[in-house]
Amino acid sequence: MRPTSFKRFFLVFALCIFTLSAYGKMKIITAVNDAWPPYVTRDNARPGFSVEVVTAALHTQGYDIEFLLFPWARGLHEVRNARIDLITTTWYTDARSEYLVYSDPYFATNIDIMMRKDTIFDYNGPKSLKGKRIASVRDYGYDQWFLDAEYFQRVETTSLMSSLQMLAAGRVDMAVGNRFVMQQELEPLNLDTDDFHFSPTPMIKQHIHVTAGKANPKAQEYIQAFNRGLEIIKQNGTFDDLKQKYGLLLPDDTTAN
Repeated sequence: MRPTSFKRFFLVFALCIFTLSAYGKMKIITAVNDAWPPYVTRDNARPGFSVEVVTAALHTQGYDIEFLLFPWARGLHEVRNARIDLITTTWYTDARSEYLVYSDPYFATNIDIMMRKDTIFDYNGPKSLKGKRIASVRDYGYDQWFLDAEYFQRVETTSLMSSLQMLAAGRVDMAVGNRFVMQQELEPLNLDTDDFHFSPTPMIKQHIHVTAGKANPKAQEYIQAFNRGLEIIKQNGTFDDLKQKYGLLLPDDTTAN
């Protein structure tokens, strides 16, 4: 699941659909995420692939979404404690599974390594990172080997934008995150994409899930509703339309099966 400080940035928008369905009046679910374009954006008119997938899927089940944009760690805390119902983009970790209920995966993403254009590097397994300073976002759910490794320096940041700023300033050698997201987050930082490039080999592949806190008595209900709705929007073409809308159609399509 993150060009201003999030300390003052609390964008709240409701994706309101003023209709009645076979379920009667639409029921409201709250959902949260950090900004993670193109999956979750700061643009109400184009809110992001994941926001639209979750909204469309749950709408088929009689739910409407009130979406909140928070820093990642805060949003995770709120869902864990059942103050917000859902997180729209969550990677799986064993630790999170102790307190989150996971949906079926609905998309797969690579965790890529970005570096400045003057750096030559191709990821070739964990040991190839030896001696590197690598910016990573706190609580993002990287693989355990990455969190435990002592042969490189992992520099924790509060957001992907902070990681990119550190990379641009030369304070770290690399930043890790989703390729699509990092490319889009350079623009609000006034950084030129031509000044950076990626390792040809991704570091990790992760599936994206919707999650609810186990402390929420309706967690299973919401997750099961999303799973049912996801199948419907895959069958009726909505899901593929949204992939195309947000430029997520790749030669090696990474949609979760």
